[in-house]
Amino acid sequence: MSAEHSLRTEQVRLGYDGRDIVHGLSVEIPPGAITMIVGPNACGKSTLLRSMARLLTPRSGQVLLNGKSVHSMPTKEVAATLGLLPQNPVAPEGITVSDLVGRGRYPHQGWFRHWTSEDDVAVADALSATDVLELAGRPVEALSGGQRQRVWIAMALAQRTDILLLDEPTTFLDVSHQLDVLDLLTDLNRERGATVVAVLHDLNLAARYADHLIAMKAGRVVAEGAPADIVTEDLITEVFGMECLVIPDPASHTPLIVPIGKHRAARSGTSS
Repeated sequence: MSAEHSLRTEQVRLGYDGRDIVHGLSVEIPPGAITMIVGPNACGKSTLLRSMARLLTPRSGQVLLNGKSVHSMPTKEVAATLGLLPQNPVAPEGITVSDLVGRGRYPHQGWFRHWTSEDDVAVADALSATDVLELAGRPVEALSGGQRQRVWIAMALAQRTDILLLDEPTTFLDVSHQLDVLDLLTDLNRERGATVVAVLHDLNLAARYADHLIAMKAGRVVAEGAPADIVTEDLITEVFGMECLVIPDPASHTPLIVPIGKHRAARSGTSS
């Protein structure tokens, strides 16, 4: 169970090309829960996720997995516990869907361990769960953007890690498949106790599916907690500079953000 694993950052400073994006940030991911990270573009959401996945080394501070610096741990040890769906991943030229998803089993292959029936089951389950089983023999490069995204999610699922990090997992997906993916992550969390951390642009989907929400702006955490506790009109205005109404979602009873456009507000004002 992923509740046995902990993931947190301690005063991490992160950036690129000499410019800091995240400034001394300490975040603790609740084990066994779904955490969504939201915020405006370039606020540091994906940068924070990349540091947790060991793709970006902090300039100061540290990322701790089970109390150990993730950057000092062997690659396979990290990969056996922590899976990642990065933003805009690139598949090797000519690779088929089944072969790409099968690469998610790499952390489970030791020096003397060969492909097993357990690996077959993990790959088949992942292909089926993401609705790409019929695409198994096709080259990844021949797929549409939405199909490719589901294949990458399948690879992350095939890894069967207790902690799963996803950077914009609903990119390129239509509304129906967005809900399918988020429902799938919820099932993974509820049935297997997997800890899920996702960067998401859609505020309403984040509020609907998150147990724990982290709102970021300019490399810092503005608020975090249960969506019902922290999502307010004032918070959305502070983080996104957007006027809105926050009402109960009639389907999920979670906070629903309704933007107030300037022109719509003006028309409403003149018609009253």
